[in-house]
Amino acid sequence: MLGKGFVRVIEIVIFSFILFVLLLPNFFYFSDVNDFSKTNNLALCNDLLFSIEINKIFDDVLITDPFTDSEKIREEYEADKELLLNITEKVFPLTVDFEYEIKNVASYQISIGCNCTTEQIRWLEQKILTPSYPTAEYAITGIALSNLSATYDLFIIFNENNLSEYKQNIEGMLEKGKGFVLIRNFSSEPDQFTKEIFVINYSASLASEEELKFNNLSRPETARIAKRFVSNLIRVDTHYINDNEGTLNLKNESYFVKQNSTENCTYIQNCSDCLYEGETCTTLNMANITLYQIDPLIFNSTRVKEWIDIKISGISNKRDYTFKDSFLQTVEKNNYTILTDGNYGASNARTLDEYSSEYKNRPRVFWIYDYNKEKDDLNLLLKTGIIWASGEHYFVSNKEIPAKVDSCIHFYSGLRGNNIPFLVKLYFWGY
Repeated sequence: MLGKGFVRVIEIVIFSFILFVLLLPNFFYFSDVNDFSKTNNLALCNDLLFSIEINKIFDDVLITDPFTDSEKIREEYEADKELLLNITEKVFPLTVDFEYEIKNVASYQISIGCNCTTEQIRWLEQKILTPSYPTAEYAITGIALSNLSATYDLFIIFNENNLSEYKQNIEGMLEKGKGFVLIRNFSSEPDQFTKEIFVINYSASLASEEELKFNNLSRPETARIAKRFVSNLIRVDTHYINDNEGTLNLKNESYFVKQNSTENCTYIQNCSDCLYEGETCTTLNMANITLYQIDPLIFNSTRVKEWIDIKISGISNKRDYTFKDSFLQTVEKNNYTILTDGNYGASNARTLDEYSSEYKNRPRVFWIYDYNKEKDDLNLLLKTGIIWASGEHYFVSNKEIPAKVDSCIHFYSGLRGNNIPFLVKLYFWGY
């Protein structure tokens, strides 16, 4: 019996050894130092992005508050970015480098090539792109359609150009993911290439004043433009030397705006109370006006100019804002229409998937009719379209990412309550 028992023990030992040799490596696949490090770094990567969401770090890094002094904006952005990079460096081992890719939030700096006049550039800089929220800086340069360059993020085109003549140049930029914004009425049928990329269904009609609404808020293109619109800002100048009143032009109404420097609040015509930052009133013209920010340097009496930033929206549904303007009803509504009076479109937005299979390089195009440029709400829509058409995609540090790299992805619901989802991809690699 003792011999049989001894044999049984030997059999168990041998069997256990076989299990150890053949099967254990499969259970502990990551016991290799390199593989374990990779798994550990991947866990750190995911935990870091989740922690960043909980602590709302991207709210400061990706949105710079719009002050008048561009140097302060730049300093604020650099400080916020340095904070993000310092946090990341402390999470990963010293032998690991990293880079952040951001999608669906515009870059801190947007470069624009404009096929336009000097006066049109000045109008864009002074009336459209100030304040530049959520981005901080724009650089606009005049450029010919025959000489487009990939150094720009997007291109703005004014006037009635035959884009078919520049098809090769434009397609070359679209293939690189560059956006295009067209500001133009269509008094006659456009060329074929213009119709194709901006989806212009021409049907001659008459100009008339109509109420324009965001078309089909359930569609990703129109809803996202509308979401960006109600999250964006209008700047109203309220003080020029001895005059301490400004004007806000919405729909067909003008509202005087006046600062109360003593109380640090702002009177807006038809609002019953002096508004403080964060407060909202409803105008007689059926729109919500929210005072986002008062010029932080308003008490400096040596300044020539003072301003406020406001948000506007619909009432029952914030995105259901109604514009009112006269426009040439020559472009029929389609699936890409942003603004419509019911039958005719006044603006289109489209992502051109056929030019790239990669989400990060899919070019965007935006068209808006040549509207009454005194209307602050339509100016806001154009600014929103420019930001959207820029691609809203960039890398935080612009590092060269090696071919062999690991990454993790996190989806965020939005920045500072704007409910516009964005994606962050964090790459990491070892030395």
